[in-house]
Amino acid sequence: MNAGERRIALVDDHRMFADGFGVLLASLRPDYQVRTFDEPIAFLRLVETAEAFDLVILDLVMRSMNGLAVLAAMRERKCRAPVLIISGIGTEPPLAEMRALGARGFVHKTADTETLVAATDAILAGRSFFPTVSAAGGEDGDGADGFDDLPLTDGLPSLAPRQLEILHLIGRGETNKMIAVALNISENTVKSHLRAIFEALGAHTRTACVRKAQALGLI
Repeated sequence: MNAGERRIALVDDHRMFADGFGVLLASLRPDYQVRTFDEPIAFLRLVETAEAFDLVILDLVMRSMNGLAVLAAMRERKCRAPVLIISGIGTEPPLAEMRALGARGFVHKTADTETLVAATDAILAGRSFFPTVSAAGGEDGDGADGFDDLPLTDGLPSLAPRQLEILHLIGRGETNKMIAVALNISENTVKSHLRAIFEALGAHTRTACVRKAQALGLI
């Protein structure tokens, strides 16, 4: 990496937005090197290898794992990179939860290019970027929090990327044998991971495990 280059990880399962935003940043800020991830688990696995980023941009709502859960998992893995949360949701963002988990900013996906780039610049410069936003993404300080349906992350268990993969697979109803084949590991290894997952989630059955994981936003 050349002196002055800033490494940015963009975790968003909406590939069209992720690719477009990556190209936009690269064109406006040549020193920003953007790497996109459309699967949060792949990103977390890389974090465990001590891969360093100057900034991580997380989508709040993803199919496999919400952005708050990813942020909590990053902190569990001692990843201290500053985080910018983005989202295209139509309700008020959970700014308090973002701040509590250490996020440095939030931008709605409907914001203009200037705002998106300004947020990136600000956080890379060590500042925070939390504009007051309305459900539609405009400036508006009023309005109730519409995130009662999003899982809270207090007490989120620490699971390794492999365990998160297995958790997703049992959430789809796959058997131990099917999981072993899919991940190219032994059934005994699957069982070992399941015991650790059950213990971390305080569950005793697969059904209870899946329900708890869903409530926490892990799947």
